[in-house]
Amino acid sequence: MLRSMDTAQTDSISEAPAAPQEERTARHLRMLARAAEIQMEIMEATRTEAVEAPQPGVDYSRRIDVIAKSLRLTLLLEAKFAGQRDERRKVAAQREAAQEDWHALRVKLAMLAAAYEASGDQEEVERRATEVCERVERPEVVELIEASRVEVAVAALCRRWGYPVQVERWLEMADVAMEELGFIPPRDGEDDPEDAPAPRSAGVDRRKPKPPDTG
Repeated sequence: MLRSMDTAQTDSISEAPAAPQEERTARHLRMLARAAEIQMEIMEATRTEAVEAPQPGVDYSRRIDVIAKSLRLTLLLEAKFAGQRDERRKVAAQREAAQEDWHALRVKLAMLAAAYEASGDQEEVERRATEVCERVERPEVVELIEASRVEVAVAALCRRWGYPVQVERWLEMADVAMEELGFIPPRDGEDDPEDAPAPRSAGVDRRKPKPPDTG
């Protein structure tokens, strides 16, 4: 009878849709917390009985020791599940930060490329580059970059700062610079794989892209 009930219960569990890992971990933590509470209640009841109405032949010290060991195991399991959950959240946060860094860096390098191409001499290059680095840190610019796709952000900033709106060209130069810097794009994110830089052959001049053929 018990075997058939166990089999039926197992079948029921296997047929249920799998819960997301975070939800499953949260449920396990709630169960373990409740198990710890029950064990504490049992330990307190055992103590009360031992003090107020001890039963002959009962080794209360051993009984409390067994409950304490069970409680320690429950707490260890709870700590393990909580640690795994925290680690997953940490990894997710790092992945999200990497995605944001990848996105913002492409925009910044694209705008530096635009500043470089729009400059007439080295002194102007340095002045414009400094301006770009300062401007991209402004809260309203950071908000624009975070809220927009790379192409949209670059186009908007080019118009705002008076640079030619040659978005594809600036992004291509940014991608070359990112390759040379060894920056690896995140696996998950807005800019990967659609916006990720394509591989380039070793013979291509990486300092400047070939100007577009205007006919």
